[in-house]
Amino acid sequence: MRNPTIVAFTLASVLIARGAHAEDASASSSSSANVGVSLPGSSPPPAAAAPAAAATPGTSDHAQMVGRLAVGYFGIVNTGAAANLPPLGPGGGGPNDSPYGVTGQAPVVGVRYWLDPMIGIDAGLGLSMIGGTIDDGDPATPNPKRGSFTAFLLHGGVPLALASADHFTFEVIPEINLGFAGGSVDRNGALAGKTDYSGFHFDLGARVGAEIHFGFIKLPQLSLVASVGLRYDNDSGTTKVSENPEVPAGTTVKTSTSRSEFHTTVGSNPWAIFTDNVAALYYF
Repeated sequence: MRNPTIVAFTLASVLIARGAHAEDASASSSSSANVGVSLPGSSPPPAAAAPAAAATPGTSDHAQMVGRLAVGYFGIVNTGAAANLPPLGPGGGGPNDSPYGVTGQAPVVGVRYWLDPMIGIDAGLGLSMIGGTIDDGDPATPNPKRGSFTAFLLHGGVPLALASADHFTFEVIPEINLGFAGGSVDRNGALAGKTDYSGFHFDLGARVGAEIHFGFIKLPQLSLVASVGLRYDNDSGTTKVSENPEVPAGTTVKTSTSRSEFHTTVGSNPWAIFTDNVAALYYF
């Protein structure tokens, strides 16, 4: 009776030992698999894949500026007032003469806002105000005032972003400018009289070019817009002279000139691209 009992006890011990060894091997294998998942270069578990799917690498600088307001410089537009009356006859005057007797510049500054990745709005204002006095050094005579000049220029545009990638955006920009100018001269002279003058500027056109963002130096909010295009201009100036003893009392002499031009917006000077056709914008 003792031998069968010993044999049965020994067999049971062997089976229990083999089962424990198998569980240890399975646990070791599972542990090794878990360690393998966290090793660099291995496939992430499904839970870790969600953040990677939410990332948007490769988004262009332009796409990041949609819904943000930019402030910048849109270029210089010449304006003026008063009638420029060139001499008549051969050699007197020509189509390139300015219609203005008094000229000025109104640099346009303003804002740009992108409604969506394709359509934006430009709005700007140019301003020029000039005045002063002249001291002739003679205390017996009054010091005449320097001729005054005030000009306002309103700018509007609808930039269209037709394509963009990385730091580059290809744009077509229809735009319009309206300018109003005026001033006066009172020379305090018996024959000079009082002179009032005014001017009007209108242009309509479109530019084609590129907006380059500085995202390559971690500053996508800053951009430069370089463009060329076609434009129609219309300028007119008017001069009114009153209080002049040479004309009947209460009479005002009025003269006016106008000029129309259809032209490209690229200047003949190589540096015109830096003074006329490049605008800087900064997005907030």
